[in-house]
Amino acid sequence: MSRFKIFAFMTLITLAFGVALVADALAGEKVKFRNSMYLVKWEPVNVGDEEGHIVATYEGKGIITNLEGRPFADGWLNREMGLLDMNLKTGDWTGQGYSEITDRDGDKIWRFWKGKSVSKDLRKGETTFIKGTGKYEGIRGKGTFASHPLGDRWYSDIEAEVELPKR
Repeated sequence: MSRFKIFAFMTLITLAFGVALVADALAGEKVKFRNSMYLVKWEPVNVGDEEGHIVATYEGKGIITNLEGRPFADGWLNREMGLLDMNLKTGDWTGQGYSEITDRDGDKIWRFWKGKSVSKDLRKGETTFIKGTGKYEGIRGKGTFASHPLGDRWYSDIEAEVELPKR
């Protein structure tokens, strides 16, 4: 084989390997998990324009269970805080907030969420993974959630495509 053919072959192999690495680094992993939460802080303010209309800040705590895909966040702690605009009489609801997810080593991930009521027993919306510490620094991702209120408790099923940093 001539030097040119060897050089061309090695260049092709290097290029193929590089493309595979870049594709792997950019590919997100599909995950599905459930947040099981309970209310620890609730501060409503009556708007007064119609019966039952309030705005409220809240904080909830809970645990995450992996449902599908890589065991992402399984058994991790979750602290959620948000701002809600809702009608206690009709169940109509819009809200947004953040979740602080903490793994067993103390590293954290934050995600932003925004959603609205679909029915009295179902709220849906979108979520974005915005920041991480430690081994999750550089995390990216987004997805959807479906939340089911149960009085002072609720659970949310989240489906997302998450890009974890390579370490």
